[in-house]
Amino acid sequence: MRFVDAMVFIRWGQATLDEVLRNEDVSLCGYILTRIRDGEEALTSSLVKDEALIWFSRYKASRLNDFIRSLTVLTNIKIADPTLGDELEATKLHGRFPLGISDLINLSIMKRHGMHEIYSSDKGFDQIPALRRIFKELKEEPGYDNFIKELKRRH
Repeated sequence: MRFVDAMVFIRWGQATLDEVLRNEDVSLCGYILTRIRDGEEALTSSLVKDEALIWFSRYKASRLNDFIRSLTVLTNIKIADPTLGDELEATKLHGRFPLGISDLINLSIMKRHGMHEIYSSDKGFDQIPALRRIFKELKEEPGYDNFIKELKRRH
């Protein structure tokens, strides 16, 4: 099971089909969410959900409903709430890594759930020992090529 960072939802949710076909990072976000839709179990947090919700409300309000509906359809993604213990752990890490407090809280949630992999384009996660950031290498999977072919067919 992997953790899903906010930018996966935001980059995919804001993109047009043309942007998806032109921008590999955006298409990788869509591929990640397709993997989850198709059965891969994943975890995110209410912080991630709220960060994406706030982003859409400010910059792409027309996609607010789509974002929330997508979370109800993605039944294989669980949403964890941070605890005070997660937040305390994050404050101890603050300043030690190139991540903001929300990312550090998410890191604490991941630790509590025994997770060591995250779907994210944020290279700041690369500085965390015992954490593997999964993103660019997904483009080498045969499923990614099939995902792109399907998008082009729809286009």
